[in-house]
Amino acid sequence: EEQKDPNLIPTRRNIVESLKWLVKDCQSGDSLVFYFSGHGMQQPADDKEDEIDGLDETICPVDFIREGMITDNEINSTIVEPLKNGVKLHAIIDACHSGTTLDLMHVYKKDK
Repeated sequence: EEQKDPNLIPTRRNIVESLKWLVKDCQSGDSLVFYFSGHGMQQPADDKEDEIDGLDETICPVDFIREGMITDNEINSTIVEPLKNGVKLHAIIDACHSGTTLDLMHVYKKDK
């Protein structure tokens, strides 16, 4: 079924605005959830020193061909950096190349 409400279509603008809304008024003790299930890709990094492999991980909104993908750097600066002390962010990202989509300082790797 086609989505009739343009604010609910997962466009680049709507996703970024929703990420900003998620963290806007959070306070210490809050627990936030970011869930994304969709396409993930990689593209050459704007800042090559920021990425070991020289690639930014991205999530793809429905209009990514026209408006561009949402990079790991943008996600980090929108929902990780603004978090106040004591706020928990739970991120579930079901997409290719999602291991470092939040561009966190520390990455947990489970031993096999």
